[in-house]
Amino acid sequence: MLDARRHPVSTQDLLAGLECSRSTLHRTVNHLRDVFDAPIVNVPGRGYFYDRNASKFELPGLWFRADELEALLVMDHLLESVQPGVLRAQISPLRDKIRGLLDHGVRGRASFPTHRIRILRAHARQVPPEKLLPVASAVVERRQLAFTYTGREKDETTRRAASPQRLVYYRDQWYLDAWDEGRDGLRTFSIDRMSDIEVLDGGAREVGEGELDALLTAGYGLFSGPAKHKARLRFTAERARWVADETWHPDQSGHFLPDGRYELTVPYSDARELAGEILRHGPDVEVLGPESLVEVVRERLVRAVALYAAR
Repeated sequence: MLDARRHPVSTQDLLAGLECSRSTLHRTVNHLRDVFDAPIVNVPGRGYFYDRNASKFELPGLWFRADELEALLVMDHLLESVQPGVLRAQISPLRDKIRGLLDHGVRGRASFPTHRIRILRAHARQVPPEKLLPVASAVVERRQLAFTYTGREKDETTRRAASPQRLVYYRDQWYLDAWDEGRDGLRTFSIDRMSDIEVLDGGAREVGEGELDALLTAGYGLFSGPAKHKARLRFTAERARWVADETWHPDQSGHFLPDGRYELTVPYSDARELAGEILRHGPDVEVLGPESLVEVVRERLVRAVALYAAR
């Protein structure tokens, strides 16, 4: 709080921010002064601040929040994987800056041990630069795209014209949210399935962020659409110890049952991706509703059993 403010912080603000008593505040300030040599000055009527005449003060040790550490490590990992290209000169100092931030947060100013932290990418599909670069350019420059697309579900190849809205990096895959001009609606395209990509001269149609979120991120998963249903799932007591701490959707709800089992409610529209996530838990989850989702999961399980029934 002292480091983030350019002006003195009042006693009242510190008490409110720390949610502590006045005596606890005094003990904390004295601890910072005596143990960490913090140059804290208190001027009655003005508040607490760092002495501007003293050298810059920082608390020792690793002080990253979990999300900050994750972001820095992911950026370092991604930059390390970039192949030499036109951005090599720009990427090198950027990576040095990220490494400096990591090193800055280590007790004793030692180098951050990145070799002791692993980032594992699961089911990543490589997208070559000749596909990603024109798509990214069209998104940034607000120009239309034309491309040939082969969908995985129907294995059909069609020529599309689209107004790109945003790039999406989801579960180690690159996607494009775009307004499909031929189908007059929002669609999500897997960039690795795009080919013969052309950036057109025409300007891209603008779709508001609210409409994009309502149509593409309201339900579970990537290909969601507006959330029309709510899946009710019941997990065994053993599996509950993992699932209860997971976020499947921002608007989910869940509660423990007296016997230790856990019930989770998740909004969704398209059951395909959600069914896959449910099946990942095998016999440790039961779909309580809606009945349409029960039938989807039941049908997949029956087909799976049939593969082994003859053995």
